[in-house]
Amino acid sequence: MKSASEKKQMRQLHAGVSCIFDGERKEPQIARNFHGFNYRDYLYKQNIHFILEATYISECRKTSLSLVQWILLLRQQAILGVTEMFPEQSGAFMNALLFGDRQQMTFEVEEQYQQFGLVHLLAISGSHIVLLMVIVYFILLRSGVTREIATVCLIFFIPIYMILAGASPSVIRASITGVLMLIAFMCSIRLSSLDALSITAICMLIFDPYLVFNIGFQFSFVGSFALLLSAPLLLESGNGVIRNSIYISLISQLVSTPILLYHFGYYSPYSIFLNILYVPFLSLIVLPCSIIILICLPIIPFLAKSFANVLSIGLNLSNDFLSYCESLPFTRLNFGQTPILLVALYCVSIISVLMVWERRISKGMVFIFAGIFLFISTGHYVYPYFRESGSVTFLDVGQGDAILIRLPYDQEIYLIDTGGTIRLNKEEWQRKKHEFSVGNDILIPYLQKEGIKKIDKLIVTHGDADHIGAAQELLSNITVKEVVFGRKEQEAILEKAVKKQALEKEVKISEVGEGESWRVNEAEFFVLAPTGKERSENNASIVLWAKLGGITWLFTGDLEEEGEKGLVATYPDLRADVLKVAHHGSNTSSITPFLSAVQPNIAIISVGERNRYGHPHKEVIERFEKMGIEIWRTDKQGAISYVFKEERGTFRSKITYDETRNR
Repeated sequence: MKSASEKKQMRQLHAGVSCIFDGERKEPQIARNFHGFNYRDYLYKQNIHFILEATYISECRKTSLSLVQWILLLRQQAILGVTEMFPEQSGAFMNALLFGDRQQMTFEVEEQYQQFGLVHLLAISGSHIVLLMVIVYFILLRSGVTREIATVCLIFFIPIYMILAGASPSVIRASITGVLMLIAFMCSIRLSSLDALSITAICMLIFDPYLVFNIGFQFSFVGSFALLLSAPLLLESGNGVIRNSIYISLISQLVSTPILLYHFGYYSPYSIFLNILYVPFLSLIVLPCSIIILICLPIIPFLAKSFANVLSIGLNLSNDFLSYCESLPFTRLNFGQTPILLVALYCVSIISVLMVWERRISKGMVFIFAGIFLFISTGHYVYPYFRESGSVTFLDVGQGDAILIRLPYDQEIYLIDTGGTIRLNKEEWQRKKHEFSVGNDILIPYLQKEGIKKIDKLIVTHGDADHIGAAQELLSNITVKEVVFGRKEQEAILEKAVKKQALEKEVKISEVGEGESWRVNEAEFFVLAPTGKERSENNASIVLWAKLGGITWLFTGDLEEEGEKGLVATYPDLRADVLKVAHHGSNTSSITPFLSAVQPNIAIISVGERNRYGHPHKEVIERFEKMGIEIWRTDKQGAISYVFKEERGTFRSKITYDETRNR
């Protein structure tokens, strides 16, 4: 969008408005990093194959509304009304719990609920539908309507509310199941909840088979089936409310664990405890209060707003409690990417535990199968410490550097730079709810999917934003043992900020310079620069020579011509098999004398796709080609990784995956 007025015009669009756009048809973006989000695949599963990048709206006109469009328009107006009339917290939760809309909820709150396995409580589920059915049914009966007519009214009301609530898979599941149960009740047909849920699943998958890949669909049906199958255990007379709450939370968390690990690669051990607290809080307090507030709004608006203010106080306290929980140790256990075979093993062990528990076969058997589950999860968690292979991975962080060095058995893990998002001054209308961040959207998810628990050394080559910009986000989310800076006379602003945060988190800070080295078994590392006397920020970059996986590497940061000449003069015998091209392929670096001295076989350029600097420059590419140096580029190939075992390894890239090279 080019202006605030255009954004306002877009926001005023609603169901039933037809517009003519000028724009360019494009293919959706594919994943550019290993374990990355594949937007093209995501849209394909929704039967969307192209996107239109609109450049101009030439005409918009109203059309006659269908029933569904009329309901959608009503939903849009209701969401807008709640947003404008109520405090931020209560309004956001009301929209989420009543209309399935989380756009007004802050990114931080959503992230907290996601981290602690509570995000399902922000989605409309069966309990919401049941509560609304009870309220509507009660109102109809008190109005003098017969039970039969009230039931018919509910059958028509539920599909309408399904559309009002956003028609997500969980809402559709709860709505169809509810309608089936009501029809069976009216027709005196014996239909169990389990049968109704099974029919619903079959119907939804026939209508859209790709729903089986939808996370919401998976959580909704797996959780519902598990609770229904565990009904004999939950309905025992001596349980009591507290014990049942614990059982429901425990069962729900157990069965959702494989899904969580498969999609996100991490798990919070606090989830069970927090679900016991937050399920009744949101389902029995926040949701009913939201309904009452909405009912009171047209009748007694003053009372509704006062009630909403009180609700906001409670929600703020609950969010503060989650913030406190974030400061506790072991809030997030990174298991890493979970292969489908391991997911199957998790499922078998969990089903076995629940079956033995429910049938009361013996306490010993329960402990045996629970032990098997713990053995699988523990083995999954510690697997990286038994992995023989190591890797060097150049992440695609756009215009920037982020290089992960992972030694065999996870003896040491180093991150050279973090990449970063260059923040431009934006007006209020240009800001998004969640601004893209290299740290939160690329780097940290990748580390989590890799099962990385800590970074032994964060090596900051220099203080530019495209190299250090995501360091603070990294320190906030991943344990870092040591932050390494280059020895120089003056610190950059971002370096000072990172040092301050590192000190607050009691992370070791060190400075390195020319001549320092260390060794970890077969891996060797030598610091070639800086000397501490460089005059420019780029030439003050840490330059690191390493021997990894049977080949030698030269990591050069943003070193420029002057720095390259200095390296050649100081180290005339400098050689490296793989060169990390300095300064993203700028023509201020990679001079011919330097390349002639290093004699690399492979040059890896970490550079942003269609970047505004024109990197890598044409003359640099021609220089590499003329010297017969093989070029790998993150803007063309996405993330690039060298996976090695002992003295042999393989290069691979995310996008051109077939272009592997054995070394």
